[in-house]
Amino acid sequence: MDRRLAGGWRRVRQYHLRAQRGGRVGGGGTGRQGRRGNPQDPAALPLLRPCYRLDRLWHRNRRHLQRGLYRRCDDHGADDRPDRALQPANGLRLRSLTVATAGHVDHGKTLLVRNLTGVDTDTLAEEKKRGLSINLGFAYKRYEADGHDCLLGFVDVPGHIDFIGNMLAGVGAVDAALLVVAADDGVMPQTIEHAAILDLLDIRSGCVALTKIDRASKTRLNKVKAEVRELLAGGGLAGAPVFPVSNLDGGGIDRLTGFLHQLLQTKYRRAQLAENRMFRFLIDRSFSVRGIGTVVTGSCRAGEAAPGRSLLHSGSGDETRIRGIRVHQEDRDQLRQGERAALNIALEQSLAGRGDWLLDARLRHPVTRFDARLRLLPGTAEPRPNTRYHLHVGAGHHLVTLRRLGPDLKKDDFFQVKTREPVHVLYGDRFILRDPAASHTLGGGSVIDIFVPARGRDTGERLAILAAMDQESEAACKALTRLLPDGLDLDRFSLCRNLGAAAVAEITGKLQRPPETCIALTAEAGEYPLLLSQEHYRRHRDAVLSALAGHHRAHPDRQGVGESQLTRVTELRTSRPLLKALVAKLLEEGAITRSGSLLHLPGHSTRLGEQVENLLRKLRPILQKAGTVPPRTRELAEMTGLPLAALEKALRQAEISNRLVKVADNRHYLPETIRELAALVEKLAGGPGGKQGFSVIDFRDASGIGRNLCIEILEYFDGIGYTRREDNLRFMRTSREKLFER
Repeated sequence: MDRRLAGGWRRVRQYHLRAQRGGRVGGGGTGRQGRRGNPQDPAALPLLRPCYRLDRLWHRNRRHLQRGLYRRCDDHGADDRPDRALQPANGLRLRSLTVATAGHVDHGKTLLVRNLTGVDTDTLAEEKKRGLSINLGFAYKRYEADGHDCLLGFVDVPGHIDFIGNMLAGVGAVDAALLVVAADDGVMPQTIEHAAILDLLDIRSGCVALTKIDRASKTRLNKVKAEVRELLAGGGLAGAPVFPVSNLDGGGIDRLTGFLHQLLQTKYRRAQLAENRMFRFLIDRSFSVRGIGTVVTGSCRAGEAAPGRSLLHSGSGDETRIRGIRVHQEDRDQLRQGERAALNIALEQSLAGRGDWLLDARLRHPVTRFDARLRLLPGTAEPRPNTRYHLHVGAGHHLVTLRRLGPDLKKDDFFQVKTREPVHVLYGDRFILRDPAASHTLGGGSVIDIFVPARGRDTGERLAILAAMDQESEAACKALTRLLPDGLDLDRFSLCRNLGAAAVAEITGKLQRPPETCIALTAEAGEYPLLLSQEHYRRHRDAVLSALAGHHRAHPDRQGVGESQLTRVTELRTSRPLLKALVAKLLEEGAITRSGSLLHLPGHSTRLGEQVENLLRKLRPILQKAGTVPPRTRELAEMTGLPLAALEKALRQAEISNRLVKVADNRHYLPETIRELAALVEKLAGGPGGKQGFSVIDFRDASGIGRNLCIEILEYFDGIGYTRREDNLRFMRTSREKLFER
């Protein structure tokens, strides 16, 4: 039975059940909610009566439909009976190559795949009736070579122009292409368009199969070969071998098979698999199997995964879990990059669709804008602003608008792409652009940057950054550190390119060695450091030291400046992460010193007036005796016999010079007492580097201080960056030594 009918009846069944529960059954009512179905409501009966009839039809044909659904899973290795024993793996690491067919309709692509694998990929009743492919078809051939388990997979794409969307979904994640050209027809319109699409997707491995050779003379064959070579000249498949084959008697099939086997081995000899990348799985089909659940099929584009692993579903943003992995009728305990597979996942089937991704949760960064390099086909007009075009990336299809970045100098230029809904893309992802009517291909390109600035998106500086980014990772890092005064954010860079920790460490290590000698600044929040060129680092360092020296000369009575004031004092137009990383580096080098929350040059000491010094000599024994509960300002005035206004002025000078610490409007502490309280906070957090949270009550009980004063002390620690508050708990943000050095 037609698979689409099975899916349709399943949706009707869900529709009927929602109606019985009083859910939304359609858009017949007013507003966005539609009419609420109620079986007892006479107004709803016309809507529900077709559901009752189809519900009976569903139950009558349920067994047959379920058998059909199980057979759907067999395309990627699931069996038609979920309880059947599965074939064990042979222990060899699987080597796989996925090949997509391409070419004009009725040129013999499906028949050629059947001759290569023994599998007929046209499974829809409509496909058999019309004699042409409509949806994607999948076939596999398994063999052993050189002691390795090898799997040659084929994605058979439709050649008719009406189904070009399915074709684009099929070629978005393949290793090689098999361009099929009939000898009697020669190069046809869809041959030209498919070849252009393969070139725009940067598919550089593959060959050409010249079919129907029994219908053409030798002269005709030579002419078609010349046409094909001319068509492919200058593209990624230029010089690809041409294999004349006959789908009727099998002539030439062995030579073509041998080449594909050789292509699979070459792929692994070149070590094209990128190690240490986070997991990305592109979904091209999804369906539900009774007793199994949701099954998605597709290609592993990066990384590795095993059953039980939690992943992020890009379409819904929900987390899911891999229940099982099957590759060509075999259960697997691991899925690796470059392999096609069927995954049984813990996700509602209606949420998973073609073009969605299963991702490592660290790759969670959907975007609605990204910058890309676009190459237009010859004779194609440049995309117009505010016009919607069709973008095909991975196996997904999106409506987008484009804006050129920079002057119109050439056809291969930078554009900003804006999508209607969030999409998942990373650097290097290839895409195809089609006209507003989706009738012909305009061009294609690759994603460059997913972190688009809010301003200055088409300035000369931004275009230089995009040009620097559009190259291999190490070269891009080297160029970007020279261009970016604020340094290269390796967290963003690694996310955009899906680089793992080992790859980032390798690149960072190379760039810190001569002749580059970049500086890696430890970022407070990020996983990776900020990478800064020596030139930019020296300029920032000199600016900070010069500004502090000038501040000390202008204000000899002040101990230093706080981090929050450093940008204003130095007039540095830097980002906050860079400033904090720069301060940490200068403290590590000993170029500057921290006293409490104030930064100053080593050896700098404050000079206070004699009147203030006399006052401090009176206050110190009072504050030492009071310990962690110092008197309020008014009480200090009574104890010392000074006017309140004069005392407050002297306390402000003592605070500026870091001789006293102001915790609240009317409370001042000795620096050593604040260090004792900071040590208590560290103990409550679980010791140095502790991650344990504690409440105000915990701090009150441990310190013996009243609740209100405890709140003031903890808010002071929050303000200087020692702790952070999350709900009713506090956690340490940085080590005690960084803020409370003597």
